[in-house]
Amino acid sequence: MTSVDPLLLTERDSGGAGTAARRIHRGLRAIGVDSKMLVRRKSSDDPTVLGPETKGSKALARLRPLVDGLPLSFYDAASEFSLSWLPDRLGPRIEAVDPDVVHLNWVAGGFMGPERISSLDRPIVWRLPDMWPMTGGCHYTNGCARYQSSCGACPKLQSTSEWDPSRITLGRKRRAVARSDVTVVATTSWLAEHARSSSIFEGCPVQVIPNGLDTSVYKPFDQHIGRDLFELPEEKPLVLFGSVGPLSNERKGFDLLRDALRHLAAEFDTDAELVVFGTRRPESEPEFGLPTHYTGYINDDESLSLLYSAADVMVVPSRYEGFGQTVTEAMACGTPVAAFDASGPADTIVHRETGYLADSYDPVDLAAGIHWLLSETAVDDSLGTKARARTVEKYDYLDIATQYRELYEGLV
Repeated sequence: MTSVDPLLLTERDSGGAGTAARRIHRGLRAIGVDSKMLVRRKSSDDPTVLGPETKGSKALARLRPLVDGLPLSFYDAASEFSLSWLPDRLGPRIEAVDPDVVHLNWVAGGFMGPERISSLDRPIVWRLPDMWPMTGGCHYTNGCARYQSSCGACPKLQSTSEWDPSRITLGRKRRAVARSDVTVVATTSWLAEHARSSSIFEGCPVQVIPNGLDTSVYKPFDQHIGRDLFELPEEKPLVLFGSVGPLSNERKGFDLLRDALRHLAAEFDTDAELVVFGTRRPESEPEFGLPTHYTGYINDDESLSLLYSAADVMVVPSRYEGFGQTVTEAMACGTPVAAFDASGPADTIVHRETGYLADSYDPVDLAAGIHWLLSETAVDDSLGTKARARTVEKYDYLDIATQYRELYEGLV
């Protein structure tokens, strides 16, 4: 067997994208691959995760995203837009590790400039946490197809100029990738389809490897343990919703969930209650139509597993998800998931077997799906059993790590 040592680059080792990269890294090391990670912001005490080492470099690392976003102040820029125009200092650190393969993950926000790609004289794997690697700056295109040619006149920037930052950024990426040996990894078939149609990855091989998780940690627990821990009602059906900042990011679809739950409360006989994680109770609380509990941000996998297990149904109402880790996390804990039949969750949920895929962005059908799942789980736990089995079979982090090892070995 070929020995191959990868270096995973990602902006931080926490948060959604950082957690996904860290799970790949941990899985690789668990199967005997000498993987290392290089990050801008390090939260863990893992010595194989390399971050800024001095107070000065840590301070500069915190400033980079702010400085990198300054050109956007001239535009009515929406959130989730990154230029990565700042020169980076990653070259010496990458060479000090001397990896066989450089594995890019979330590298925007001033962490790495596209020009760095063409300076790496070794195979590059670029895993797509979202659509940013294939666009002129937006993290999700919201249906815009300009990334397939040249960007410019960007709707996200509300720009009318063909030569705006989106076109310049897309051109920088396209030139860098054209000079490099890049293999694209999409986490879902939805992302893979978009990558193949992009002007940046034209001619690059694209394959699908999903995100993984440790199914020995994310597993079913007695429902009452989590309800007691989070002070949730013992006998009520519980609908769970959450992410990082679930009420502040329009893409996460809290407004679609609100409309769905209002419809659920009005049209169906239910005593269900809603549980929201990832935020504290806001001063101006959305009217979801159901009694609502807030758990705040949950910092550890074990507590999150208990919360998933405490719920009867998880809802992921996102407009777009590259993958949607909360889907597989909940399924691993034996909790079926309702989501829209669009983007990443359409790959992971089997309709009416491990959850419910509602018509895209239709709150009424989402409400019907939540009601159906609550009704089914009240009398039969086979949905949860099938959800757990699918996650163990397809998304365990050791199996995902093995797929990456095989990919690396084929490139070296």
